[in-house]
Order: sequence, then structure tokens, then C-alpha cells
Amino acid sequence: MTHYYTDNSDLVSNRKQFDYYFGNEKFVFTTDNGVFSKGNVDYGSYLLIKNTYKRKLGKSLLDLGCGYGPIGIIIKRFNNDIKTYMVDVNSRAIELANLNCLNNKTDINVYLCDDILNLDLSFDSILLNPPIRAGKKVIYDLYHKAYKCLNEEGSLYIVIAKKQGALSSINELKNIFKNVYVLDKDGGYLVIQASK
Repeated sequence: MTHYYTDNSDLVSNRKQFDYYFGNEKFVFTTDNGVFSKGNVDYGSYLLIKNTYKRKLGKSLLDLGCGYGPIGIIIKRFNNDIKTYMVDVNSRAIELANLNCLNNKTDINVYLCDDILNLDLSFDSILLNPPIRAGKKVIYDLYHKAYKCLNEEGSLYIVIAKKQGALSSINELKNIFKNVYVLDKDGGYLVIQASK
């Protein structure tokens, strides 16, 4: 079955645009068939943004699995001095992320990428709303690769619903990272920080 965690550029296109407000700032996002949460910014992504946009995120940040780009774009708006990157495996999502960066006047490096280790880059912070439908094997692989791409004392921030494996994700993160904290619990979601 085709889903957002694949390169599904063959799907019929049906672009839509919506306005989104966060912290008294207005954003305009264009979405399409074949991308995650195409109707609006999902609640999990909102919680991840809410719990990270005022944190000390360092000098470099990766939005891993960026979709059409709301997490990276919103974080960049409030942290303009952070060198920001966004990656996804879905070419349609990357096309939209580039368009949304342009329309929201954010300077972000956007890459089509199926393995972040191939970027040969390191980051102080990585943000991830995991692709739950891709399965635990894929998600846990992302955790391990994120660890390898983080600078010393860098952090991975994730949001995951309790019913979709948040507790088992915490256990997996504890096997990889030095410190794992739950930053927030809301609406059945947990926002987690895992530090190297």
C-alpha cells in the first residue's frame, strides 16, 4: 500500500493551501495527496513545536521526515540563527517543503534523502514526528541513525502517541542515548528528549 513514508509521486495531485497560526505568527502551507496530515498541522507536530521552539537547540537543526515542512519552517521562524535542514524520502513532500520554505520566507536546506547518514552532516538538534505506519523497525532505525548524526551533547526530540508505542520507544531510546526525558504529556501524546 502506498503511504506518505514512500516516494509516491505517481499519485494524482490535488494541491491545497491553508493558513496556520503559531505564537502570533502566520504561516501559509501548501499540501497535496500523498503527504502526512495534508489538511492541517497535526496535533503531535504542534506539541513537538510547542515544546522545542523556545529551547536552546544549538547552531544546527534537522527536521527528519519533514513532510511538507511545518515543523522545520515554524522552528526556523522563531530561531533564525539556527542553520536548519529538512529531509524526507517522499519527493512530493520535498517539492512542497521547498515551496513552503519560499512562501514562508525561511532559509532552509531541503533534501530528498532515504538515509541521513549519506548527508555527511552533524546536528545539535534533530526533530522527528516518527512515521508510525512504516513500523517499529523503520522508526528504531531512525533513532539509531539520528544518534550517529548528532553532535556531542546533542538531542533528538520526538513526539509519539502512547497508544502507538511511546513507552516501547522510550525503552529503545534508553538503549541508545545517555539521557531520555519526557518533556510533555498531552492528548495521549508524549514529547521526548533523548540526549547524546
